[in-house]
Amino acid sequence: MGFLKRSIKNLQKREPTKFGAIKGVEVFSKYASREDLFIEGVHGVAEGGIHGRANEGAFSIVVAGRYDDDDDRGEIIYYTGEGGHSRTSELQIKDQEWVRGNAALRTSKQRNLPVRVIRSHVLRSRYAPASGYRYDGLYKVIKAEQIVGNSGHAVCRFILERLPGQGSLPGDGGSVASSSRPPVSSSSTSSLPRRDPVLAAPKRSIAKMRKGKARESAEIGGIQFKYEGGTSPVKTEPVASSLGLGLGERLPPAPAPVREEPTFSVKDLYKAHPVPGFR
Repeated sequence: MGFLKRSIKNLQKREPTKFGAIKGVEVFSKYASREDLFIEGVHGVAEGGIHGRANEGAFSIVVAGRYDDDDDRGEIIYYTGEGGHSRTSELQIKDQEWVRGNAALRTSKQRNLPVRVIRSHVLRSRYAPASGYRYDGLYKVIKAEQIVGNSGHAVCRFILERLPGQGSLPGDGGSVASSSRPPVSSSSTSSLPRRDPVLAAPKRSIAKMRKGKARESAEIGGIQFKYEGGTSPVKTEPVASSLGLGLGERLPPAPAPVREEPTFSVKDLYKAHPVPGFR
């Protein structure tokens, strides 16, 4: 019987072997220990996570996340049955069977019986209480199956769905969750690195781009030069109006540049090519 001595059993206020809600126990009631759960009649076993009878059904379960395949999503719980579990870790060391509490939860599924759900503070979930235990109301078993768990061993897995009309579940150590999906809180994003906004490049219309390219030219001495690709200028038609010519007239061809030949004196030649004996 573990820590539940006979004197403690005599202190039990309510009978825990009852399906559904317990009279006098409000939803979201908190308890400091498993002993208090037993005394109040919310959960009727000292250490086990499932309280029930194989041929009758399960009365209550404690969700503590001791099994690797457990997954608490608030309104939906993926609950692993009992057995085959290491007492020193969350590893599954052998297959589970349809006996004891596992058989009781399967019977609850077959008979559509409500199950009381208690969450433990050791549960790694945003819906877990900050300390002790909390009674979170009634759930129904919507699926009971045997699957191969993450450890490679067979486990009895149960999917439980919370019955409606019991209020919103507390989440994140006491705050009220409006839905089964965890909302993103401001505290969860405050530690993220901030990013400066990226300024979009100004949009330019095709007409403006063409207009800008049209200005990529220059006029020098009445000759219009156009730059292609930003490199060397290309000579185009001259601008007649700047020289006073009539429309349609063209400039005469420019004379070829005259190359001036360099002149050298005899003295310069001697300096460049000295002759022995000549001064």
